[in-house]
Amino acid sequence: MNTNTKEKKELLDLTIYAFHKPLTAAREAAFYKLLEFSKAYRHLENERLTSMVIDTHFDVFWKKQQLKMSGVGYVASYPEARGNGAIRQLMTQLLRENYEAGTALSYLAPFSYQFYGKFGYSYAFDQKSYTMKAIDFPKGQKTKGEITREVLTESAINDDSADSLLSVLTEIHQQAYNQGSLIRPPYLWDYYFKHKSQPYFAVYREEGKALGYLIYEFSEMTFVIRELIFLTESAKQALYRFVYSHSGSFEKVSWVATSDTQLEYDMPEPTRATIQLIPYMQARIINLHEFLKINGQPNFAAEIVDELIPENNQIVGTGIPEKMTIGEFTAKVLRENHAILREYF
Repeated sequence: MNTNTKEKKELLDLTIYAFHKPLTAAREAAFYKLLEFSKAYRHLENERLTSMVIDTHFDVFWKKQQLKMSGVGYVASYPEARGNGAIRQLMTQLLRENYEAGTALSYLAPFSYQFYGKFGYSYAFDQKSYTMKAIDFPKGQKTKGEITREVLTESAINDDSADSLLSVLTEIHQQAYNQGSLIRPPYLWDYYFKHKSQPYFAVYREEGKALGYLIYEFSEMTFVIRELIFLTESAKQALYRFVYSHSGSFEKVSWVATSDTQLEYDMPEPTRATIQLIPYMQARIINLHEFLKINGQPNFAAEIVDELIPENNQIVGTGIPEKMTIGEFTAKVLRENHAILREYF
């Protein structure tokens, strides 16, 4: 992103004010890192920044291929500038530019589902939250492999050798079920796990082959699972055992997982856990033509209405079409294709 130092500082100041976050060196570094691979849409009044939207460019897994996705965030205005139409102007510009660039999808975490419904977004993703006593986490089993605790250092991020931690994490991640989730190039691992947070890592290997990993943090007396991916049953059992081995040091285990996670079936006493399905992100298709090139025609008929991108107004599928907004169509297609979202930021 081509943004000068003054503009970056203005964006940071608005972010801190609008989202009530204390300014720390780590938060400042993470925000500036985000701007390196994002585009800031800015609204000025009297040469002063009053509103902003950050568009972060991603690729997502979809039907064994990839689609361009616009991640919308940091939508903010100073209170004296709210209600002046600036956010609508910025969002309309963002969507139009992404359409022209061939961006297929857009995701956002809303403060209001109804507000972003005006821009064609619909509720599309859930998260599944687990909280339990540490002794109620599945005990797992001893396996023939081994677990090593590792650190994602700056040198590890820049190391592209096959046995580097980043290469191992990426290989495991890419083999997991990820339909709808982000593809993670090195800069995203760096952003999420060096700048946004600094978690611990544990990798399970058998005969030198990495088959699973755990990303975790400590929050007072709670062991927090950030991501748990296993490619085999033995990897699952070993990683469970690793988590359970902390039960003497922690009171609780928490995990905000993907909506398809079924940890409860492995728990000894699932009724003692608090398990919640949490509404998460909204989504919309931006460029329907680009989406259908990879997805193909849906298995239902729809007459699509897109008030902001009229090029998407068309009938798709076969049969008697049901009239629906672009957001409603997006949500239905994502759910019918069992899309998940691993990212928790």
